[in-house]
Amino acid sequence: MGDTLFAAFDLGLAFAVVFGLGLWQLLAVRRSIRRDREGGPE
Repeated sequence: MGDTLFAAFDLGLAFAVVFGLGLWQLLAVRRSIRRDREGGPE
């Protein structure tokens, strides 16, 4: 039982890290697009 619990926790942690990185990248890209749109060359 302990091994299964640890495997599930490990998999959940890996998914959380990947999801967190993806979300951070999405926010960074959206912020960059907004900055370009506001202060870009007219």
